[in-house]
Amino acid sequence: MISLYKSEAEELLYFPDFIIQKENAFQELASQVEWQQNKIRVYGKWYDEPRLTAWFGPAYKYSSIEWPERAMPFFLQDIKNQIEEVAGFSFNAVLLNYYRDERDSMGWHSDDEPEMNQTMIASLSLGAERVFKFRHKASKQKLQVKLTSGSLLLMKNFQENWQHAIDKSTKPIGGRINLTFRQII
Repeated sequence: MISLYKSEAEELLYFPDFIIQKENAFQELASQVEWQQNKIRVYGKWYDEPRLTAWFGPAYKYSSIEWPERAMPFFLQDIKNQIEEVAGFSFNAVLLNYYRDERDSMGWHSDDEPEMNQTMIASLSLGAERVFKFRHKASKQKLQVKLTSGSLLLMKNFQENWQHAIDKSTKPIGGRINLTFRQII
């Protein structure tokens, strides 16, 4: 475990080798999950979300995207249970993000919807390595971490004051799947 940031209330912890069977996990998720590309509204215009997504958990809405309640499959519950043991926190939902190549990205944002418990969010990465960036909303301090396949990032009380993003790249990058475990209230 590596502590990337710690303040009185906030903490960012990185576990570079959380899952050992990472290639199998990436391939299984890429082929077995029912992925969809949502439309998002940005400054009054509609665009295809620059990644594929899937949702398991209670009904949930963010931006202009609405997810119905959907039971979490056993293989994701198993991963969730392993993460809960390390995090000391219970999750009831997971958002899966599939970044197909270097062209897929996500701009600056916080996962700060009112129905989401902000105490802890766990982010598991599988597949190609990508740089995950953080920016403090007030001070503009920046952090970044290269998320390797099989790595786990725990964000404790991080969404209120920080934004995060994944940029496009000019060099070829293979697929990456991110599983973001959350607690929906």
